[in-house]
Amino acid sequence: MTIPHSASDIEVPTAASVIAPEMAAHFSGLESLSANTSRHANRKASQSTSHRIEWREVNCCPACGSYDCTHNTLPESGYVFGDEHIQFPTGGISAATCNTCALVYKTVLPEPTSLAQVFERQAGKKWMEPYDFRDETLELQRFAGDRADLLDIGSGSGALLKAWGLWSLGGRRSALDIVEHPGGAKHIKGEFIRGLIDSDSLSWSEQPYDIVTLFDVMEHLYDPQNAFRNLRSLVRNNGLVVMESGNVTSEWPVRYGAHHWWYVRLFEHHVFWSRRSLEAIAAKFGFRLLIWRELRHKAHATLPLLRRINDSAQVALYRLNPKLYPKIGPLVGKYWTQPWSPFVEDHFRVVLRKL
Repeated sequence: MTIPHSASDIEVPTAASVIAPEMAAHFSGLESLSANTSRHANRKASQSTSHRIEWREVNCCPACGSYDCTHNTLPESGYVFGDEHIQFPTGGISAATCNTCALVYKTVLPEPTSLAQVFERQAGKKWMEPYDFRDETLELQRFAGDRADLLDIGSGSGALLKAWGLWSLGGRRSALDIVEHPGGAKHIKGEFIRGLIDSDSLSWSEQPYDIVTLFDVMEHLYDPQNAFRNLRSLVRNNGLVVMESGNVTSEWPVRYGAHHWWYVRLFEHHVFWSRRSLEAIAAKFGFRLLIWRELRHKAHATLPLLRRINDSAQVALYRLNPKLYPKIGPLVGKYWTQPWSPFVEDHFRVVLRKL
């Protein structure tokens, strides 16, 4: 399960990495996905490391296929990911807002193989904070009772399945991920499905689930339509899908622009959802939105007091002068972009029912 993220995946001093180690497993071996994207061989990044990144262009909205989009260029010249500085390809990268369904997506993405290689190189330096999923599990029980078959997408080391096993009286506990993460098997009481939720096809038992969960997965998709096609198969009739991701219509992206939002400026994040965009694609594939709840990112619960104080100071400095803020970083040997605020409700949790 890819949790929890913090803004400092762009190496801002306001929030050190709070990303679970499972993400590395989730992405190691990513395959080439969307029909809405195409390789652009001339887009190669010259980098401060010896590693080359291959890029693909996204030519239309990956959620609805519309070409009617508004583009805003990301202001930086590259990403910082762990100890790697990854230069943008020639022409830069934009955040495009679809004027049809309101999805925000990046116009250039790293090829899945390049993304996986970066994750593998940085796996020992990032994603080191655990998370127990206790609160999420208690909320799931309110939807399903004590016994339900549950499939966790992007399961990693099985933290959510472990929590579900502690608080649930029965039912299958299954996992879907690109690799079977060490330690995860002991928390599975069902099947392990190897693959990605937006893969062209999945090999599984074809016994649908009462609940399918995707915590911090939706922002990583290359092909949202494939993801919902697969969800349609994985969830039983009247079953539930529970998702959590960043909300592109929350305070900071609305106030400063999505292309400035810390969440958009993460190397591994591709698509950014709002209630409108999520309801549109859910309806297309036969799901109805039952619950939409805006909340703070789960990382705020793990921050020690000194970090909270530091982050508060950085947020105050950014609010005072957003244009000056990134210029201060180089003076202290840092690469500063918009900081992550632990106080802003910039995420959502939704519950969808399959019709």
